[in-house]
Amino acid sequence: MIAEYAELVGKSQAVIITHYGGLKMPELDKVRGQMRGAQAEFHVTKNTLMRRVMKDAGYDVPAEWLTGTTAMSFCFRDPAAVAKALNELTKEFEKLQVVGGVLNGKAISKSEVEALASLPSLDTLRAQIIGALSAPASNLVGLLNAAIGGVIYALQAKVDKETPKEAGAQ
Repeated sequence: MIAEYAELVGKSQAVIITHYGGLKMPELDKVRGQMRGAQAEFHVTKNTLMRRVMKDAGYDVPAEWLTGTTAMSFCFRDPAAVAKALNELTKEFEKLQVVGGVLNGKAISKSEVEALASLPSLDTLRAQIIGALSAPASNLVGLLNAAIGGVIYALQAKVDKETPKEAGAQ
């Protein structure tokens, strides 16, 4: 089990620690399903083994986080999406409580996990970056269209101004 936990911790960008005492199996299954949807895994863990794995990985987490009925969410892709999903689940299931986590090798508190949940998802951030990068090109196209339109308008005005003179002369 230690090797399995160590592998999960090693593959994770973040680990969010929860207490789940009193949740029934269908509720735990729903939590697991939500975590899979956020590209994470939710495991009920043995505290003594997780303390050892965390210590071996160099993560200094408070001892009280690894007491009682503990489960870990191992975040493989987007820690913000996992934190957001857990935040929603804690509202639905009062017995599920986030106690803290590890992000970038450092312990983060419950409030920091909640702050992480308020960040936009990785996909949203990518869309915002692409939008920001493409905005200057869109603005340039708009400016060029306006400049070309201005030149065309000026030429048409000149043609219109000269055309009546020629028509009146005949």
